[in-house]
Amino acid sequence: MKKLILLAAAFMIVLSGCSKEEQPVTNPIGGGEQVKEQEPVQEPEREAVFRNEDIDQAKKMAQQYVAVITEFHGRTAHTTAELDGLHDEMSDKIKNAIAIHSQSRVTRISGTERNEDDILELSASRFSLLTDEATEVYYENINVSELTIPMTYKIPGKYASKEPKKYTLHFVKTNENQVQLIRDGFFVSGTDLEEKDQESVNPFNKDKLKNDLKIQ
Repeated sequence: MKKLILLAAAFMIVLSGCSKEEQPVTNPIGGGEQVKEQEPVQEPEREAVFRNEDIDQAKKMAQQYVAVITEFHGRTAHTTAELDGLHDEMSDKIKNAIAIHSQSRVTRISGTERNEDDILELSASRFSLLTDEATEVYYENINVSELTIPMTYKIPGKYASKEPKKYTLHFVKTNENQVQLIRDGFFVSGTDLEEKDQESVNPFNKDKLKNDLKIQ
């Protein structure tokens, strides 16, 4: 009889343990099912396209570019033929001095660079290169980068103003790792990457412009 009582007691203890294990976990008042918050996945930072040597090269090219332009200070251009000849000469010298992107071009002289006597005002004192402000910009929608260097120019003649006009030299890096000037808004005209990035809405063509321009 005593053995039966002990067995019954042991059986009750086992049942009590099982019932405790099977009890559901209760949540605090007002709480639903507790779910562990997932930590946000951080995307890896994009590696810079322009390395230190590329930035140094772009700064040097910017200085060479301005140096070539200043060679034309004091030149005159009255007729269409003179303007065309001056444009061809300037285009050749700029392209011989620095690398210009294949889809960019050197534009013609405008009234902005001439005084009232049609003399070119391109002295070095009118230019200021802010090479310390060189900045790499990544355009996510078109998946390309460019390096920008600010430049100012004091406009002469009837278009003159108290403050120098601001320009920006835009450099790109080709698939062959060559640094090239793609545009500056002064004498070099080319693809506006910032504008193209804002226009790009079709994800299927994300790399189309990048492949067309053959840049990184």
